[in-house]
Amino acid sequence: MGFDSRRVVRPVLGEGLESEDKVILLQPSSGSSRGEDAFEEVKQILTQVVPDFDLTTEHLPHTDFVESVLYCADLIQAAKGDTVVILGGGARELLFPLTVATFSTENYIDTILQVGDIDSSVRRLPKLNLQGSTTGAEKELLMDLIELNTPLSITDIADELAKSKSTIARHVNSLEQNSFVQTQAKGRTKTVVVTDSGRVFLETR
Repeated sequence: MGFDSRRVVRPVLGEGLESEDKVILLQPSSGSSRGEDAFEEVKQILTQVVPDFDLTTEHLPHTDFVESVLYCADLIQAAKGDTVVILGGGARELLFPLTVATFSTENYIDTILQVGDIDSSVRRLPKLNLQGSTTGAEKELLMDLIELNTPLSITDIADELAKSKSTIARHVNSLEQNSFVQTQAKGRTKTVVVTDSGRVFLETR
C-alpha cells in the first residue's frame, strides 16, 4: 500500500468484507511514519464496517527485487480460501514485485483487481498464464482459432481446418491446460474459445 488509504479501502469493501476474512497489506521493510499513519487509517475505516476481521502487514525487502517477488509469491501460495490480489498502487518497489508474483502464481488466485491511476476506478484483470508453452501443432491451432469466428465446436473446427476431430480434441485439451483456450460443454457438444492468455501468448512468441 501507499499513503492513500482509499486505494485499499475501496476495492476491499467493493469485494465484500467478512469477519473471517484476512487482509494483508504490503509495506516496505524500511517503514515510515506516513506508512504507519496510512495503515492506521485503513484499520480505522475497515474495522468500522467489520470490527473483528484479521488485518496484518507484511514488510517486503524492497531493495531486493527477486526476494520481494519470492516473498509475494509465498504469501499468495499460502493464502487460504478465495484469494484476491489488489494491485492498488504504492511504491514501484512494492507494486512491480507483487505484479510479477501475481501473474506467476495465477492458479492460486481467484480475483485480480487494479486500482487505476487515471480515474481511480477498480477493474478486474484477467488471469494470464505467462509461463505456458505449446508444441508447434498446438500453436498453429491456436493461431487458426484466432482467425476463426469462435466459439466453435470441436467438430466445426475440425471441418474448417480439414483435420481429424481426435487431433483437434487432443490439442484443445493441452491448450486448455495452459489456459490458452476455454471450453464449455452444451449437451454432448463442446465449444472452444481463445482466452486472453492465449492471445497474449501468441503476441509475445
